[in-house]
Amino acid sequence: MDLPTITHGFADVNGVRVFYRETGPKDGLPVLLLHGFPSASHQYRRLMDALGSRHRLIAPDYPGFGHTEAPADFTYTFDRLADVMEGFVQKLGLDRFVLYAFDFGGPVGFRLATRTPERIAGLIVQNANAYQEGLSELAKHTIQTPPDDLFTLAVTRSQYENGTTDPSLIAPDGWTLDQHFLDLPGRKQAQTALALDYRSNLELYPAWQQWLREHRPPTLIVWGRGDAFFPEPGAHAYLRDLPDADLHVLDTGHFALEDKLPQIAPLIDRFLQQITNRTTSPITSRIAVIGASGHLGSAIAHEATTRGHRVTPLSSTDVDVRDPASIRKAVAGHDAVVVSVKGPDRLVPKAAAALIEAGVGRVLFVGGGGSLLTPDGHRFVDSPHFPAQYLQTALDQADALTILRTTGHTLDWTYLSPPPMHLVPGERTGAYRTAAGDQPVLDDQGDSRITVADFAAAAVDALEHGTFLRERFTVGY
Repeated sequence: MDLPTITHGFADVNGVRVFYRETGPKDGLPVLLLHGFPSASHQYRRLMDALGSRHRLIAPDYPGFGHTEAPADFTYTFDRLADVMEGFVQKLGLDRFVLYAFDFGGPVGFRLATRTPERIAGLIVQNANAYQEGLSELAKHTIQTPPDDLFTLAVTRSQYENGTTDPSLIAPDGWTLDQHFLDLPGRKQAQTALALDYRSNLELYPAWQQWLREHRPPTLIVWGRGDAFFPEPGAHAYLRDLPDADLHVLDTGHFALEDKLPQIAPLIDRFLQQITNRTTSPITSRIAVIGASGHLGSAIAHEATTRGHRVTPLSSTDVDVRDPASIRKAVAGHDAVVVSVKGPDRLVPKAAAALIEAGVGRVLFVGGGGSLLTPDGHRFVDSPHFPAQYLQTALDQADALTILRTTGHTLDWTYLSPPPMHLVPGERTGAYRTAAGDQPVLDDQGDSRITVADFAAAAVDALEHGTFLRERFTVGY
């Protein structure tokens, strides 16, 4: 009999003593299990027993929940819960993980995802709402005016039993333990503050939906259709932004794992196996590098080759990057294309336009950092102090980004920018940070810098993990 060992411990995150449960192989792809209201990590005990022998599962308690201990002056908002969970993820060294979002785990988890999208390897959504149509009238009323009996045993029990087809399948331990924690000193005040702050989540729905649309993480959705707070339309709404998501609606209520674990656990197991296979067996194996003789192109080609990919170096004698037909012929049969070119007569924007017309599939376009934004919101390239010898290339690279953003909707492109000034020689450390958008990644001293070797590693990571699709990202320490 293969039963997992579950360990229990605490992690100190800026004065908050975060309790968590963990099981599974230490070298496995982590799954971060984010719990809901009014529960805590104990809601995942049976799931951890079911899957912990094959998958690494980590379930923390938020401040104000379960066994986690927070200072008396802790401010209970969803932003602060996300701050603590972000610190927890960093403390445990979870560079990349599958996010399991249930109920409150939605607003906490989507904050983590939009802050550090490169960490999210996949998404499991279980009755965690991110759409207006997923809010019932009861939920809307509760958000505006939390009822006086919200934290009573009767209401806690009802959240488990309502919507189920067979209440005898719901063990009383869950709501009994939840109520124990709700009745601890200070907990009702913390929960009231969070109930009132829930309105802040609604304001972020558009940003979360945009993240889903742009990043398209592999997603499994399981939903109890009898949920009184988050009704079934909230599950189907995800398909607008995640048309490839695997959706399963079950005849149960809010806490679907309580009575539908035999149906849900195999779905999760299969989904995690698919994600693990994708992570350990990268989707790109044949990579064409246009501009492989250049400074950055050669570094990326070397990094990809070192990782075991089959790399085809292409120079200007092999392909005319301005000609869609030439591109198609040169990269036929490859899984991904890296383009790292520069030259006169607007070569760079012409290359971007040709790639779109060629329709070659997955493209990583090595661009410039000059169009990143300064702290006052202006492009570095527009500064009077920008080096004159790099000005035209930087402007061309900025135009290429505009072309990809405005007309590249049919191309799986990624635009990678180095820091605006400090792309320097040096060894590969693997300790870099990445961020989507137009802001440079800054270190503790306010500088943006990266070695060429780490820049190349970030490029190949993006190809292997399929991240930053149809968006720009940059890298720094």
